[in-house]
Amino acid sequence: MPRGRGAGRGGRRGQGRRRRVMSFLQPVLLVMLHRGKTHGYSLLSGLDEFGFNPDRLDPSLVYRALREMEAAGQVTSQWDDDSLGPQRRVYSITQEGESYLKGWMEDLSRARQEIETLETAYKQVEQSKGDQSNAE
Repeated sequence: MPRGRGAGRGGRRGQGRRRRVMSFLQPVLLVMLHRGKTHGYSLLSGLDEFGFNPDRLDPSLVYRALREMEAAGQVTSQWDDDSLGPQRRVYSITQEGESYLKGWMEDLSRARQEIETLETAYKQVEQSKGDQSNAE
């Protein structure tokens, strides 16, 4: 399949970036819910800890991710009856979500090891090239 300029964008500018954000956003939300149940607004405000810029992140992406995770059985939600203001949903991670998160973390750890191996191999090649040019 040919891959050129604009490949994988799905016809809309920024679509690829949005998909990457969503694929990273979901495990981040699960980590936050792993800490304890919370409201969507608290999740939004806590994303800066993971490198998301709250001023540049569309809140609808967070709520869409939560709905998708709820449909997948990774998250549950219920209305907070204790809210003094408007009712808000409280989100919790499920056992399915815990399993998904654990697998994601294991994959991430393997990827980190692979990247470190690649970096080490590259540095060794560069070092040997430097040694050769110094010897000449």
